[in-house]
Amino acid sequence: MKQLLPLLLTLILLSSCGNKSNTNHTEQKSTNTSICDNDLYDYCVKVVSISDGDTFRGLTEDNDEIKFRIFGVDAPERHQAFGKRSTQYLSKLIFGETVGIKVESIDYFGRSVVWVYTPNGKDVSAEMLKAGMAWHFKKYDQSREYASLEKSARINGIGLWRDNKPTPPWEFRRNERR
Repeated sequence: MKQLLPLLLTLILLSSCGNKSNTNHTEQKSTNTSICDNDLYDYCVKVVSISDGDTFRGLTEDNDEIKFRIFGVDAPERHQAFGKRSTQYLSKLIFGETVGIKVESIDYFGRSVVWVYTPNGKDVSAEMLKAGMAWHFKKYDQSREYASLEKSARINGIGLWRDNKPTPPWEFRRNERR
């Protein structure tokens, strides 16, 4: 039942808001005083905790807490090299902020997999990739833009790309289970 709660909350929120226009995900221009005063997002949440560089919790207007997984990126685990820095960077971007959410899917763990936009309309996935704080998760996203952002950070040795051969989180998790 616990795993169904995020799914049910997301479905309720989406049905009450309607699915908003599907526009370019990189940067959503918000000319209003609040990111939520437009129809660009499925809904908005106030970010109340950061689990790691690609997962956070947010509160809805009804004070329901939902766990989110950021679409298109896979960040280092907290106890992996650059894990703490990635978590801190995501926190700097969105902790305590009201962010725009566009739902992509629900994952195996019952988390909403989402595009997230900062109060000034920046795509959080793109920001994490530019800063070298996450890998482009090509297994689930084929975006040329995200691939290009990762490649640029890698070439310029930004963030986790300072290491000669950083271990992708999916390999780190696989090795941890052994």
